[in-house]
Amino acid sequence: MIFIDSNIWCYYFDQRLPEHHIVREPVRKILLSSQDLICNTIVVMEIAHYLIRHFEEKQARKKIDLFINLKNLKILDFNAKTMAASLDYLINYGYKDGLGGRDSTILATMNSQGIKTLMSHDEVLKQVSNKLSLNIIDPITE
Repeated sequence: MIFIDSNIWCYYFDQRLPEHHIVREPVRKILLSSQDLICNTIVVMEIAHYLIRHFEEKQARKKIDLFINLKNLKILDFNAKTMAASLDYLINYGYKDGLGGRDSTILATMNSQGIKTLMSHDEVLKQVSNKLSLNIIDPITE
């Protein structure tokens, strides 16, 4: 199982970005595999927000529908239990490391599912994830 951060999805869905050409194949490889992708509703909303701000409505809807209907994507609800765990990550790593609220939801979701692999280009998430012994894949810097 792998959690793919919203920044990677935004690069993937927006061909105009220079990072698109770098992330396209690594993401496609995962999509074509039998590997389960995990996401939470917070990240879905962030991706949708990016798409509606950068694409016309019809094109944004098409990309959002494509994303949320991926065959190997499991979207997990953000509930009170995940919120409490997210708050713990935020408090423990927000002051010292600069971890933000949305990134805290990613770590809490990953922990709840026993996920140890994160694809992200976020430096703070990479720093905190190293402290948590998570496997970070960053196709941009690798």
